[in-house]
Amino acid sequence: MNYNQAEILGLQALSHMAAHEEILIAYLSLSGITPDELRSSASDPATLGSILDYFLQNEKRLITFCETENIAPDQLKKARLLLPGGETVPYNT
Repeated sequence: MNYNQAEILGLQALSHMAAHEEILIAYLSLSGITPDELRSSASDPATLGSILDYFLQNEKRLITFCETENIAPDQLKKARLLLPGGETVPYNT
């Protein structure tokens, strides 16, 4: 996993969220940002890290996303560690 792959994985997670309204609404509620703010910050690595955090914080959501995208769950952890703020999250096990 490298930085570019981490960003791509974050974008995949964002795309998955956008396709599942209930996940998107819950993320927006939890993060406190508006849909317009999310659109304007979609390419921001910090936003992508936040989206990965959102998936990593809920095992059911994580597994569903990973199965849908055919991604090993540990790849999300690795990607999160590479994006801004990743050094401070508790997923570095």
